[in-house]
Amino acid sequence: MAEDSKPRAMKAATAPDAPEPAVADSAVVVEPASEASGDARAKLAQLFDHLKIAKIVFVDDKAALETDVGAVFKVLVAKPEASEALAPFFAGVTLEIDNGALPEQLAARLAELDGDKQAELREVLSSQSEDAAEREALGLLQDHLPDETIAQLLTPQAWHEQRAALIAECTEEHRTLFLFDQELEVDDADLGFKKGSDIIRDMSEKEQAGFGTRWFCGMLTHTVQKGSEVASWRELAKSEKLDLRFFMPIAKTTLGDAPEFYGAVYRTLINIYSQTMKSLAADAFEKALADALEQFSDLDPIDFEHMIVKSSETEGVSELETLIRVYGIIQKDKVKAQILQHPEFERFSAATKTAKDIADIGRELSASSQERLHRLRREELYESDELVNSYNEPLRNGDVFEIGEGEDLKLWVLIAQPCDLMVRSNGERVRENNFKVAVLAPLRRRELGADPKIKEGLHFSLDHYDHYGAQSAIVQLADATPANLHVLDLAVLNEDGHCQLSAAADPSLSLHSKAWEKRDKELRKHFRSVSKQIESAREKHNDEVAALIARAVIPRASPKKSFAKYGTYDAGAYSYPIRRRGRIRDPLAISLLSAYSRFLARDAYEHDFSRPG
Repeated sequence: MAEDSKPRAMKAATAPDAPEPAVADSAVVVEPASEASGDARAKLAQLFDHLKIAKIVFVDDKAALETDVGAVFKVLVAKPEASEALAPFFAGVTLEIDNGALPEQLAARLAELDGDKQAELREVLSSQSEDAAEREALGLLQDHLPDETIAQLLTPQAWHEQRAALIAECTEEHRTLFLFDQELEVDDADLGFKKGSDIIRDMSEKEQAGFGTRWFCGMLTHTVQKGSEVASWRELAKSEKLDLRFFMPIAKTTLGDAPEFYGAVYRTLINIYSQTMKSLAADAFEKALADALEQFSDLDPIDFEHMIVKSSETEGVSELETLIRVYGIIQKDKVKAQILQHPEFERFSAATKTAKDIADIGRELSASSQERLHRLRREELYESDELVNSYNEPLRNGDVFEIGEGEDLKLWVLIAQPCDLMVRSNGERVRENNFKVAVLAPLRRRELGADPKIKEGLHFSLDHYDHYGAQSAIVQLADATPANLHVLDLAVLNEDGHCQLSAAADPSLSLHSKAWEKRDKELRKHFRSVSKQIESAREKHNDEVAALIARAVIPRASPKKSFAKYGTYDAGAYSYPIRRRGRIRDPLAISLLSAYSRFLARDAYEHDFSRPG
């Protein structure tokens, strides 16, 4: 049998000179290596080689099983049928708990066993104990490791005795990956620890500089479930008072899945570099924030008033938007300056380079990782309806609307040149009644997980649009229709984003710009003129005629035929099944506008009349 296909057990140690115990063939069952397992092992070899990890030390209370009276008694209590397997070692002894002389008889027979027999008994006890499955999993750890990696399995007592020597032998050229079980079940108070977290905390307090340079630490434990390592990492850091940089939990159940185990080890090793970058960046951000706030506070009151209030009013921009823009200018430069001037910037650069080199080895992103990244990317690309509507923000290029009801509900995106959408200080737009100012283009979600080819020039792709960023969408440029901004502007007047207008002005409505206060009046004036036509028909004729006139003259969101059914009138109030439900952020929204401009400017060629029919 080839060496790689044989089950291999880690070296167990109870003391520096302890004899190596025999390992039963049945103690660890290793299935033939799959392609995925071989690939994971090869990547682990690359990872260890790049980080110069030459040794793994695993500390676990299950590393060695004592062959004393207590151990035998514990197995018989938990599993009475184990007496059959134990009988050959205790000739003439009734292996039942009811046997009053059992402890003395067990002690007498144990004293007669030589080293080989004690090793055999240890194997039987291991296979029959309640921890058998866990011991079997420990055997799989060695099978995942590269051949050249030295592996040592220690009991808590052995770690206590060898700690200084193991730490001393770690160098930058020969690093060690230390793995500790969290629950060590230690009875000896003189050891100074009871849990793996105690050991890691002790190392971080006494030899902090060694983390990431001479060794790495992780918790290989059954107390953490596969897939919950990151959440458990944060919880353990708080409950055990550990620095996030210095450890990462690994679920023992990953030992049964080579790719999962590789991914968990990868996260453990990359952690110190990622946390170093985050820590240095957070420190720079904190200092930059203080500097930016100081500069922001020192702005001349007249300068501030002109930028935030006057210029916003002149250009028809939200004061909040200008405020965030001005602060962003200050903050961005301060952050960059702080990071570049940070006394430990070299550490940041070194951690970045190491992380990049390790990432090049390759690792699969888990489904949960992909989900988190999709969510963050979606936040970058799209703004929620709460952020857009709650402040009564003016219409912007890239605003997304729900139009219709029930099965008829569809999404449309507003496309317009930003300057043409700006409401000026008089409450009007420069090209107020030009139907070419803005268009609504249908937005269609793609099938979840699908990434079909789009028609170049006719469609615009919106990646990470829905389903927490996992679902993309397309904007159908060829189906765009002119937009009536008088109707869509109503969304700005309502904090829920609905296009509605009450018969009387809402005294509680607080618009955050004088331009839009005037716009509110202009809109009411516009819709009031429509109301007069309807009510005049009612006075001259009857309600039925008034209803007919209403259907004819109510402003529609678009001249498109399908929009004719959207909009109702009731005693001076208007309501549309239209709601602003978010916004495409810049620069993606700018790219959408550019794509639509290219669509309008596409070449039109003479048809080829020479083609056969």
